[in-house]
Amino acid sequence: MKFSEFRQSQPKPDQNIFVFMCEDDFLVEDSRPVWQGIFGGAWIFEKYAVKEFEEIPVGRLMDDALTPSLFTQNRAIIVTNADRLTKGRVEELTELQRVANSSLKIVLVISVRKSVDALAKLFPIIAIDPLKPADVARWLMDRYKLTPEIARYLVDNVGIDLYQLHSEIEKLRTYVGDARPIELRDIDVLILRSERFSPFELDDAVLARDYKKAAQVIGAMLDEGVEPLIVLSRIVRVWRQLFVGKSLAGKRSAKDVAAAALVPAWKATGFVTSCKKFDWKQIAGGFRVLLFADRAFKTSTPNPEGYFDAMLWKLIG
Repeated sequence: MKFSEFRQSQPKPDQNIFVFMCEDDFLVEDSRPVWQGIFGGAWIFEKYAVKEFEEIPVGRLMDDALTPSLFTQNRAIIVTNADRLTKGRVEELTELQRVANSSLKIVLVISVRKSVDALAKLFPIIAIDPLKPADVARWLMDRYKLTPEIARYLVDNVGIDLYQLHSEIEKLRTYVGDARPIELRDIDVLILRSERFSPFELDDAVLARDYKKAAQVIGAMLDEGVEPLIVLSRIVRVWRQLFVGKSLAGKRSAKDVAAAALVPAWKATGFVTSCKKFDWKQIAGGFRVLLFADRAFKTSTPNPEGYFDAMLWKLIG
């Protein structure tokens, strides 16, 4: 299920041990108020790595489970990397699961899906779907009230790790202040550190098939310290937009095509015109070129500027 669906879920609160299949640590932290609602009442949350949790004597856990909340506060323990639990500790938790009206709840967090099956026979499982870029963009919009354009731009250039995105947004909020909302140029200046060119100049150069201008912008970004994979992600984003635009051009209005490709409305007409300059063979071949570039930067250390020059020539030269 999606995390938003988990917020609305109603697992049986009389269970004491839960398995929480979730790959993102930020969502694990965000889950605390949800668990609070599921358990009902007031609970003090503690978080342990699996090794620390294994060191807690089972007698102490059982005492906490059997102590009425009249005498102490209810406790909830979140255990990370719970796929590494020993067989003995799993058997002990099975005994804890049978305690009625327990004042101790335990959430076993697992990020490796293959580890779930063994525990599924013993404890109820809640599995959160792996995050996709569209899910993360929606999360940014809901949590930080960002526009779709800004949310997507952040995901394309920062990635889908929620902790990293949260950190970057905190920087942006400090940089922008309360005077105005976050804009694309703020992301370019603060995160991508591209001060010499406007946010759209690389996009425009690729769409216009202006090899010289695209090479200049990328060279400036590399000079300013932008990581090659971040630069590559910018080009991949434009290529995705080209794919969407080419699919819809001539079938829908320019405004609708731009909206589907997450291109600003004021660039709609020019964007559709640019899409018509590329044929399907070029677009398909471009994805292969970008895939090879991604592998090259992740597995070897090519000269970034030289590699991008050659890559741009294959794409738009």
